[in-house]
Amino acid sequence: MQNVTALGPKNPWTANLLSALGIMHFSNDEIKETFDTLVGEEQSIQKIRLFEMLKAAYGFEPMPEEMGLFVNTFHLEEEAGELTWQELEAGFDEIREVLSGVSKNATEYASVDDYRTDSMKHRRMMKDPMDKFKAPMTESMNIGWHEEEVFNERFPKQSCAETRYADDMLKSNLDPF
Repeated sequence: MQNVTALGPKNPWTANLLSALGIMHFSNDEIKETFDTLVGEEQSIQKIRLFEMLKAAYGFEPMPEEMGLFVNTFHLEEEAGELTWQELEAGFDEIREVLSGVSKNATEYASVDDYRTDSMKHRRMMKDPMDKFKAPMTESMNIGWHEEEVFNERFPKQSCAETRYADDMLKSNLDPF
């Protein structure tokens, strides 16, 4: 496994961004090593083996979102065909470029003054956390993360007979005491 540490990511906030996919953490040279071991003398890989190559290069399975990018970029829905290293490298660079644009989506402020002004005036953020992160970053974000329907069971106030009698007496302007 390459680029994996037991201590976790340097910055957990950036590691959980939508743009933090495996392709962003591995260079083309690292993926080329895996490509060479899988294809041997041949200089192309079958499209259906791309998932296998990425899994071997990363040391873990690529996320479904990432595989969606690979399907679109390399036209993997057409199962027949092969990809050369030059095509793969160009596609990887294209995917990285798209993902770097997505990471800019998480930045809302370029100025501390703008942030302070919005914070002081209690303005909401322009983008929701689900537009920035793959998963909730804090335990409190778990509530409502997937926009599930929340059912709040209501427990109305229960009054005893004496309290209801006293309330009725007060409503009729009589002093119960």
